Amino acid sequence: MRRLGLTLAASGAALLAWWAWPGGEHAEAAAARQAARGGFAPSLVGTRPDGAAAQSADRLVVNQRLRQLFDYYLATLGERDLAAIRAELRRELGRTLSVGALEQAMALFERYVGYKRSLAGRQAAAATDLSRRLELVQTARRQFFSQAELEGLFGDEDRYDDFTAKRLAIESNPALSAAERQRRIAELERRLPPALRAAREEHLRLAEAEEKLKRSGEGAQAMYQLRAGMVGQAAADRLDELDREQAGWQERLDGFKRERAAILGDGRLSAQQRQQAVAQLQSRRFSPQEALRLPAYLPN
Repeated sequence: MRRLGLTLAASGAALLAWWAWPGGEHAEAAAARQAARGGFAPSLVGTRPDGAAAQSADRLVVNQRLRQLFDYYLATLGERDLAAIRAELRRELGRTLSVGALEQAMALFERYVGYKRSLAGRQAAAATDLSRRLELVQTARRQFFSQAELEGLFGDEDRYDDFTAKRLAIESNPALSAAERQRRIAELERRLPPALRAAREEHLRLAEAEEKLKRSGEGAQAMYQLRAGMVGQAAADRLDELDREQAGWQERLDGFKRERAAILGDGRLSAQQRQQAVAQLQSRRFSPQEALRLPAYLPN
């Protein structure tokens, strides 16, 4: 249940953030930090692999824990290149899988990388409507995975994301009274499979506890201890990582907004010069894939 709860907590953040395939100066800087510190990747120091691989007879078991293991190593992309990640993943998988299952896992990993790259290249990534975003994600997935693989890798997450999109649509419908919104959301919750409903309740309890802790003024260490106590250390590590990723993105975004506003407000520049200056600023601050996300965060 704890792992499923973490999946639900992370899935919404991932959908809203989309996939940013690292590149450019950001990757070079990360690689330099890795070289200075040693080890497979600095971001993995003090952690243990998230997720796991399993097999039945000589066949790979395709499930969300395997996808979590893929993501654990792909999160270092930019610190290490894809060839190094592939080799490290193969070594990790070789600890538990037979030769046949190992080759199946690596073939699936290659398709998973292709799927992630396809998301990074979609111009529609800037779409802010969650239903549209889910549609784009699911369309991309069908190009890379069989139906059985889709269910194994994404099944519970897809069901919860569908629930989230419908809940947000209800909450934002101005034609509904507060009582009708509450009734419809309760009906949605009743339709969730029991495991997902329990995981949602756990997630809501965690969110409430986190908000209470924030209001008390406690720091990051207290937040980590709270999460570890409620959802386990591995989940607390992943949530802490998500916090850092989101904070880093927000810090870069805020800086870009300030500099962009200064350029647009500079009366000494022509319209064309302002446009060129903003384009240059954007290319310095963000990779091409990250730039796809910017329209959703900027005023028209």
